[in-house]
Amino acid sequence: MKNRKPYTLRGILVAYNFLEVIINTFIAFRVSHFMLNNTDLYCPSNIEEKVLFSQRFQHLGWLIFLNKAFDLFDTVFFVLRKKQNQVTTLHVVHHALMPLFCWLGLRNLHFGGFYLAVGLGMNAVIHTFMYLYYGLSALGPNMTKYLWWKKYITILQIVQFAIFLVYMSIGFLNGCEQPGKMEITIFVFVSFMLVLFINFYKQCK
Repeated sequence: MKNRKPYTLRGILVAYNFLEVIINTFIAFRVSHFMLNNTDLYCPSNIEEKVLFSQRFQHLGWLIFLNKAFDLFDTVFFVLRKKQNQVTTLHVVHHALMPLFCWLGLRNLHFGGFYLAVGLGMNAVIHTFMYLYYGLSALGPNMTKYLWWKKYITILQIVQFAIFLVYMSIGFLNGCEQPGKMEITIFVFVSFMLVLFINFYKQCK
């Protein structure tokens, strides 16, 4: 394995990344449509509405979980192409823990949990642009001049985590979200990811 030449995988990478664009665009659209049609974006008005929201979100949530598991192919392709420099601490932590926290969040989606829907919806939007960048990049060096917006992807990721933490904090403070063990764990995890992404952005500047 160490002595073999790296695989190029150009066709596979193009197909994979544009498939991710389609999946994440679909998820972003479905989450947005779901949120606008099932609850007050700020806070459901009563317990019954919160319970109904959680029940309806389950199916869409499991699709998002499967997508996060599918994202693990990112690491597989990096290894096969011998792009070890891209298998960073941020990459490993992010891709290893996202499926886990999606699963835990869905397993413990008691009442409310719309902060999770908001967070996953924003994440799908960011991933749409991220995989679009990767897909265009995989087409070849001739696309480089069109990829000037690369650095803004990391900025958007930082912004999404910050918005999520503020949104979740407001929910805790006004009683809209119950700060149980799962909620606190997710809050700490997202805070950790925010720090990692800020550090990554500083290193790349």
